[in-house]
Amino acid sequence: MAAKTKSILSELKISRRTFAKLTALGAAATLGGYATSKKFTGKLFEKVAAQPTPELYSSTKRVKSICSFCSVGCGYIGVVEDGVFTKMDAWETHPINLGGMCSKGASMANVTNSPRRLKYPMEKVGGKWKRISWEEALDKVSNQLSSIRNSYGPDSVFFCGLVHGSNEEAYMLRKFAMLFGTNNVDHQARICHSTTVAGLLSTFGHGAMTSTVIALQHAKCHFFFGSNAAEAHPVMMQKILDAKDRGAKIVVADPRLTRTAAKADLFVRFRPGSDIAFIYGLINIILENGWQDQEFIDNRTYGFEYVKEAVKDYTPEVVERITGTPAGQLREVARMISENRPSNVIWSMGVTQHSVGSQIVRACAILSCILGNQGQWGGGCIPARGHDNVQGVTDMCVLSHFLPGYYGVTAESSWKWYAQCFSDTPSTSGKITFDELKARFDTYNGESMMTKIGFAVSRWYEGVLKPEAEIDQPRNIKAAVFWGEATSSVTEMKKEKDAMEKLDLIVIVDPFPTSASAMPNRSDGIILLPAATRQEGTGSVTTTGREWQWRDAVISPMYESRSDMWIMQQLADRLGFGEHYDYKSIEDVTREINLACRPIGLQGQTPERMKLQKEYDYTFDPWDGRAKGGPCDGQYWGLPWPCWTTDHPGTPVLYCDKAPVTEGGHDFRARWTYPADEPNAGENIVRGNLPPASTGGSIHWTYAYGTDATGEVNRQALAEGNPPTGRGRAMLRVAGWTDQVPRHREPIESPDPALVAMYPTYEDKKMYRVLTEFKTEQQRSVAEKRHEKYPFVLTTGRQVEHHGGGAQTRNADYLAEIQPEMYVEINPTVANYIGAKHWDYVWVESARGRCRVRANVTKRVDERTLFMPYHWAGVFEGVDYGDRYPEGTEELARGDSCNIITSPGYDEQTQMQETKVALCNVYKA
Repeated sequence: MAAKTKSILSELKISRRTFAKLTALGAAATLGGYATSKKFTGKLFEKVAAQPTPELYSSTKRVKSICSFCSVGCGYIGVVEDGVFTKMDAWETHPINLGGMCSKGASMANVTNSPRRLKYPMEKVGGKWKRISWEEALDKVSNQLSSIRNSYGPDSVFFCGLVHGSNEEAYMLRKFAMLFGTNNVDHQARICHSTTVAGLLSTFGHGAMTSTVIALQHAKCHFFFGSNAAEAHPVMMQKILDAKDRGAKIVVADPRLTRTAAKADLFVRFRPGSDIAFIYGLINIILENGWQDQEFIDNRTYGFEYVKEAVKDYTPEVVERITGTPAGQLREVARMISENRPSNVIWSMGVTQHSVGSQIVRACAILSCILGNQGQWGGGCIPARGHDNVQGVTDMCVLSHFLPGYYGVTAESSWKWYAQCFSDTPSTSGKITFDELKARFDTYNGESMMTKIGFAVSRWYEGVLKPEAEIDQPRNIKAAVFWGEATSSVTEMKKEKDAMEKLDLIVIVDPFPTSASAMPNRSDGIILLPAATRQEGTGSVTTTGREWQWRDAVISPMYESRSDMWIMQQLADRLGFGEHYDYKSIEDVTREINLACRPIGLQGQTPERMKLQKEYDYTFDPWDGRAKGGPCDGQYWGLPWPCWTTDHPGTPVLYCDKAPVTEGGHDFRARWTYPADEPNAGENIVRGNLPPASTGGSIHWTYAYGTDATGEVNRQALAEGNPPTGRGRAMLRVAGWTDQVPRHREPIESPDPALVAMYPTYEDKKMYRVLTEFKTEQQRSVAEKRHEKYPFVLTTGRQVEHHGGGAQTRNADYLAEIQPEMYVEINPTVANYIGAKHWDYVWVESARGRCRVRANVTKRVDERTLFMPYHWAGVFEGVDYGDRYPEGTEELARGDSCNIITSPGYDEQTQMQETKVALCNVYKA
């Protein structure tokens, strides 16, 4: 029988005493002069009297820094006394959060000072954890990576992570993989917002949020579709609640009655996995009533007739059959978002984590265009990212299919550009030709692996487990480097665990050992390198709204931890390409990014400009984020990309053609030509009318700016009144995709075989070096009658107290005390049926395994749906792995990970995992 999960309450008492010595808990509780309301009555934050920081020591200093949890980009002031980060004060002039923080953000000092951190390098030998020196650790890692590379080729190593790194360190990691000779490099964005990037990039030309958090205040209706911002992004939610006080509407469509839904003017439920049908039902109603913005559609989009034809099949009554949402409620949603414009669509992973995630994103983008909301202040597409720099790390393309700045790996021209940049940059002494760079890569079937897309983190383990004949690379993966990556965030965890037990080497670089150190049952072959926290590091970070902010270290790295930059430099030296890493400062890396990353306009975010903004933060108006007077006059906070030159103000709202480009105006990217089946096949797709006369722009195809190191092309485009990306159209039709316009397809595990017959998934497809079973797995689910064995639909999501894989927050004393155990939300009727009372232990089981968790009996979910948070690890199918961590580092709050049981589905474009829909059962433990 599986061992019970040990209670953490006794550990919490000890940890609180330790915490009291290191941090001022009372100050954190009232951080920034705000208090959070657990009951969610009134506003999220209520103003109280600010408490000044007493100067207790002569060496007290105050450092402006940026929160390292979600991507809203909140600022705080770290208070340091005699070299110890003791507490946090409000950065009240920070334009985004005005001093307010959520419970996670308030834990910065607690996390930094955690006694459970990894304090020095360690190695697992003979089943025991052994302390080793940095010199020994670095030598062992580099020697083993070199040996594996020489024996099996560079693709036998998989690099993963750095989602919490700075932009500079993320760039360095992608560069590291390039110089090592592999595209087997990926990070957390693959499994959180890769479908956002694919969907928006293919529709608009850029794969990012089209607004800033600050600009959201200008919307008249906020449509939450797959986002629970009240828990995931509380400070962003506060902006929206402020807008509601001014008359804006809030509409929430979600399978759960979330805390966000509790603040809505209109809330409707729908079945998980039926998102496209829901959106198409809205568009059907909008067109039926003539509520569309036809002028916008005619002049600024392509493919409307294809969408118009497709949505005819999604009448409100048909959509009710698919989604479970009553037709009348659907009509009310359509009316409210149409009558209150500009409106936006706000999503997080409720939209992205599906086998049709990229197409759900496209459906949201199409809805935005149909209503003419795209390019409006407050309107448009608002994908709220989860980690503090996941947008920046995505832009730096720690991804297996892009190079930094979104240059595709499959084009030799991308590699030629980077060979030039690595040689021309004044930031390092390194020189390399294209041929020399290509020679670092292996060949396979007569072709260089340099231009082959690598493994994705969602299925990296297949590179270990599959026979070599079934993977598109010469040899299996033999080593994995997890650099700030939560392995518990990956689905099919049993397979991942098996793969981790078969690797020759596992390297974990992190402030905490993480559950990755405990999950594999192995006696050796794991090396832990203690990375500094973000509070101990310097560099730039990018918000979910594309704003670049400079983060200074609050304190120097504690214990024997080292910065990610230092660790990479040391490894690069030992692996033979140190001349490309002899940066004198982190600012040198920023300047190399300014040189290299041109498609998204990263030329204006220089270290000097970012630091100047931080110094003169009080000159920025929190209503629009623009500086009024002072040395930053006219700049937008964070210089949101694209920021084309060092005197450009940044672009707060993508595709907004109402302002001159030199004042932050923009347009849809001109990068496509008309498909072969169109009368004007091959012609450039550009907008149909002139931009407003006040902008000075023209109808123009894209400029040749992508490989212009001088910046002259950017300056020419701006002088002519146009963005360097030209003036194109939003692509409502994407001719190269399986579904040229979105269509509903049932999830891989569907509760309704009849709907599977009507709306089947894709054919099986080989992608990212391995076969992905779409139709085969869906049909297997039907044949095995999983819908009968596992009659509930499981969906997953966030908790306000925890973050990501939870390694930081589940080690933060007061966060672990507030939210100490893993649970499943169960409707009271279901709980009564299985004989479970609130907080009893239950098993949640799927075709892949089971989890032993608490029963959270609540009406938030209906009788068909279960919900589990995804921040948990340290327990595996009811067995506590606490004794497998290095002594003193076991996670304070541990629990079974929902990803043991989530779906085996993946997105057809990006291999995003389908964690929002899985069939399961629940019964009392």
